[in-house]
Amino acid sequence: MPFNTALSGIRAASSDLDVTGNNIANASTTGFKSSRAEFGDIYAGSILGSTANTPGSGVSLQNIRQQFSQGNRNFTDNSLDLAINGQGFFVTNNSGDQQYTRAGAFGLDDEGFMVSNAGARLQGFAADGDGNLDGALSDLQVDVSVQAPRQTTLSEGRFNLDANEPVLASTGAEFETDGAVIGIAQEGLKEATFTTTDLGAIATPINFASNPTSFELELTGSSPASGNGTVTVDLSASTANSVQDIANLINSEIFSAPSPINVQAVAEGGELRFQDLTEGVSSTISVNTPTGTNDLSTALAGAPASVAGIPAVSNGYLAQTLEFEGPDGNITNFTSEEGASAAKTASELNSLAGITASAQTDATVLAGTFNNSNNNFTLNGVNLNSTTLDGLANEINDLGTSRLAGISAEVNGTGDLEITSAVGTDLRFAFTGTAPAGSLDVVGRTGTGIQTVNDQSSAAVIGGRLNILMEEGYSLEGANPSVGNLFAPLTEDSFSDVVINAFDPDDQATFNHSTNSTVYDSLGNPHTLEQYFVRQPYDPGDGSTSPNHWQMHVQVDGQNVGDPDPTLPSPQNTEPTMATFNVHFNNDGSLNEDLTDPMLISNWMPRTEDGDPAGALGPLNVLQGGQIPVEDPPASSNFEISLDGTTQFGSNFGVESQDQNGYTTGRLSGVDIADDGIIFARFTNGEAQVLGQVALANFNNIEGLKPVGDTSWVQSADSGEPVVGAPGSASLGVINAGALEESNVDLSSQLVNLIIAQRNFQASSKTIETANQITQTIINLR
Repeated sequence: MPFNTALSGIRAASSDLDVTGNNIANASTTGFKSSRAEFGDIYAGSILGSTANTPGSGVSLQNIRQQFSQGNRNFTDNSLDLAINGQGFFVTNNSGDQQYTRAGAFGLDDEGFMVSNAGARLQGFAADGDGNLDGALSDLQVDVSVQAPRQTTLSEGRFNLDANEPVLASTGAEFETDGAVIGIAQEGLKEATFTTTDLGAIATPINFASNPTSFELELTGSSPASGNGTVTVDLSASTANSVQDIANLINSEIFSAPSPINVQAVAEGGELRFQDLTEGVSSTISVNTPTGTNDLSTALAGAPASVAGIPAVSNGYLAQTLEFEGPDGNITNFTSEEGASAAKTASELNSLAGITASAQTDATVLAGTFNNSNNNFTLNGVNLNSTTLDGLANEINDLGTSRLAGISAEVNGTGDLEITSAVGTDLRFAFTGTAPAGSLDVVGRTGTGIQTVNDQSSAAVIGGRLNILMEEGYSLEGANPSVGNLFAPLTEDSFSDVVINAFDPDDQATFNHSTNSTVYDSLGNPHTLEQYFVRQPYDPGDGSTSPNHWQMHVQVDGQNVGDPDPTLPSPQNTEPTMATFNVHFNNDGSLNEDLTDPMLISNWMPRTEDGDPAGALGPLNVLQGGQIPVEDPPASSNFEISLDGTTQFGSNFGVESQDQNGYTTGRLSGVDIADDGIIFARFTNGEAQVLGQVALANFNNIEGLKPVGDTSWVQSADSGEPVVGAPGSASLGVINAGALEESNVDLSSQLVNLIIAQRNFQASSKTIETANQITQTIINLR
């Protein structure tokens, strides 16, 4: 039966052409696996007959076997393109039908599910909010919505604190001026007067050549003492045509004397007087033994007793000497100047080694009697025009950086005007010209008397108080006089210990190291966490101290976040304090976790840049139940600080690592898939969240898989059960993101196979043609 044999050959060649053509057609199909046709010969046989010499009956198609060899990888720019390097298949769900494919061209549908080009959803292991993977297969989904913010509940920092850093703080002693006249309002003359002897009017001209005149002029009690004494004045060789000429002749005699005195002659309005050159000194001017017979001689002979000079009003402070002893035992004496302002005395004290002084002056103008209707009230010589105390306060404050430097004013609750000199200058009150109908009542230190200024010649002066700080090792050994206007008798109770260079976040000289990082409130608002490290002193003789001890002070956005101190008076007992934690290290530089404090920030109220509450979760301090660990999800703004791994070595301060678990609102910016199939979603807030893990499946007999189109296969009885796992585990391959596996079709070999199949088809066709000719020949036999 050559026809049947030839027909089987044609059918086999046609099947071979189909398989080869399909391979060629899918040479560019991603993930396609080529196939080959496998044939077997056919022999007819029987139970009783022998087939040893029986010709074959043709050929049959036994199997179309797929070749699951690895295709080349083609790298793309799409992070959702996936290629398997090694064994395994992607698992997809196509409307409930679980399929397997090597084609990794995936994208996102409108719901964020990862789907193939045919719409089948990629399967994998989903992750929860903390990135923990589930073990059950499910559709992988990328959430394309806004990522909700996460509040910081843990801030971790690993630092190295320099073991060679010095202790910055020390303990000194301070004392204040507490003498009887400190801050007391003093009232007196606005301007000092001179000691004078008035001779009255003198008739001129006088010819001293024809009428000589002489006298002795004596000064006692003046200052300086070198200006006291007696001078003989001899007028005998000139003519004076005016009283001014007489004054000039007398002054010439005084100042040309071997020992001149501190007196001058003054001509004014045709009258002559002698005047002490030093103002405000209660001295005596005497005219002795005058000679001559002219009007001057007559006036000199009848000269009245001198009128003593009166000093201008001052703060009333007397001189006092302080005896300071330094750490080396040397003594330094300081003497304050009589009447010097507290500002001047403080400035001079500040020039001494180990001594720091500050000063302040306070005064109160009482509202009940204030009257500036003539607009001529003056403060420290500056004219002020306001007729109300509120207006006066504004004027003073406007001049606080210029003519009234350092002086400020405020109307208090009782309506009185409180004036302060921040540097301790004297506060001097007066009127110029005609005083108003009312008066000016001023008070200095609280509880002291009132002084009244009610005419243009008087003034009131209030001096300031001083605070003197001695550095560690310095002491005050005595004062002379022991009781003075500046200081009352000094006793041990006069001094108080004070921490010098105490921690101040605004003063870099008070902390050794500092760093800052970002934390987030429950609304996702960023805030600045500031950490300051301060080396603590160690005294081997003091059991309360320890070596390698630091303190860490914490603020958020520059505000205190420590729990309130209930021992303070109200309202301070409800206000935040500085959050301070003790940090201890072992002698090998490692963190001593047993002695180091737990670090919980439990009194932070998130605020806006304007200082208003931000509307986020508020604090839960320790007294109210705040504790470590901070619960998740959080119910307050509390967060924990961890210094695990922090060291104290002899090298520069360094931030080894810093992290926290909060973040602000974010939008999806990209997706990354790792070799092990972990899917990371990248957001605009800098966060990367684990969304899931791509699953791979493998079979004991992958050639038993049934192709269903779209480069996918389904399980069959011959393939066995799928083994599903994570990429890179067991025998499964790894995933290359941004790449696609190309078809494994060898196009050149397929073209050769195409030619061979064509020849086979033609040869089988020739067999039919030959058999037909033979049959026709037989039919034609007669």
